[in-house]
Amino acid sequence: MSQPTATLRRLRRFRPSIDTKFHIDHDWWENSGRDFRLYLRDQLCEECRERFADHQNTENVDWVDPDTGEVHQTDALRECLRTRCANDPEYINERLPLASACFRVFLANNNTPLSPNELNQLLPWLSADRILRTLGGERVYLGLRPVDN
Repeated sequence: MSQPTATLRRLRRFRPSIDTKFHIDHDWWENSGRDFRLYLRDQLCEECRERFADHQNTENVDWVDPDTGEVHQTDALRECLRTRCANDPEYINERLPLASACFRVFLANNNTPLSPNELNQLLPWLSADRILRTLGGERVYLGLRPVDN
């Protein structure tokens, strides 16, 4: 059996569960032909959207990883999202579509993988089963996919 055939069979058998970790798959964004940075700008709070007139010409800024203390260069859009938008109690709310709410969680947590069970703890108005049905289905929403092991 060839390697691609074996991989296809393994993927067909894979069924995510409420404990499967998901994340924003940046390869999906790159391969989809969609502009991640444009969508990222659209996810900013109103104050940050006003700060960035467009999504293309933004500066890099220093970002300190709160867990390790390491300083990294990061895009100002992402930094604004993590430091301003994510701290707004209305940024992630019940009025958002499920995929958008999950997407914002991953943007705010530096794309740390989370399972539907863990997402349910952060988004209590959404059941883990409902999150799984949406993120684990055939259609990919906003590049939210299971983490490759």
